[in-house]
Amino acid sequence: MIKNLLLTIISTCLILASYSQQQLENPGYEYWEYAGTVKDEPVDWSSIKTSDVPGLNPTAPLVWGQSDDAHTGNYSLKLFNVAIFNIVATGTITNGRVHSDMIPDKGYVFTDPDNAKWHTPFTDRPDSLVGWYKFFPQGEDICQVRAVIHTSSCQIPENGTYSNWVGDAIFYSPSVELSTWTRFSVPFTYHSSNNPEYILLVLNSGNGTTAVEGSIAYFDDLQLIYNPEGLEESMDGEFIVYAYNNSLFLNIQSPEKYQCMIMEVFDLSGRMLIGRSFTPDRSNVFHVNLKPGIYVCRIQTGIRTINQKLYVY
Repeated sequence: MIKNLLLTIISTCLILASYSQQQLENPGYEYWEYAGTVKDEPVDWSSIKTSDVPGLNPTAPLVWGQSDDAHTGNYSLKLFNVAIFNIVATGTITNGRVHSDMIPDKGYVFTDPDNAKWHTPFTDRPDSLVGWYKFFPQGEDICQVRAVIHTSSCQIPENGTYSNWVGDAIFYSPSVELSTWTRFSVPFTYHSSNNPEYILLVLNSGNGTTAVEGSIAYFDDLQLIYNPEGLEESMDGEFIVYAYNNSLFLNIQSPEKYQCMIMEVFDLSGRMLIGRSFTPDRSNVFHVNLKPGIYVCRIQTGIRTINQKLYVY
């Protein structure tokens, strides 16, 4: 009875929160539009071909594309690094606008508060940013995703706008090939108590101004995570759990600390759908059949009990 009451309270918090929590625009890159360039751009996102320097736009290389290799839905975003004029143009997409320059260190992306086409209003404080990616690096290259929640104007790199930053999250990939869709999750770090006004993101297929020609990255299904009080997302880094392709994956940093575990999955009504005991390994895979939605996953270790939201796409 107590367990069901607790889960019902948690579930109610999740349901109520879902009505007010803001998400990104076109986060799965399902929608594309003609933007006056030779290649369509994803709706609500822009490229180096639509920068604020019209004189450079015609000669800017294509560093993005629509891919039908999707994590979910029909499409994903493909970014790739291209060499031009003895420099490497990094694959870049932003929900703000690009400022281009022939000197790479002088380029940046920015929010334009005065033009709705180049900004994304945002007033929430999410806990983390998650998404899915594939990566085919050249040399020691990495891909990256950065999100900044801010007031007024903002640039990435900050270029004197840091005082407007409320919080940010940044993901740096490992420099290894990932040919299957892989989930990333990074927390937001908050620097200010100011009320947010906008969110600015930039996605790159290379390591900024040191990107390597030929690196390719795919991105799909970006999402902002909000945690009601008492419900963990990162599990302190000791546990990572997620669902993908009819399987539930539980990665444990130090499985040798535990002899036996119990995993339970509940729907938002508090009804237990899965309950299994197992001897933990570093990587544990459970075949499940869950409909798309939000669930509560409970891990009991004998030492502690952890509850986490579980998203099934």
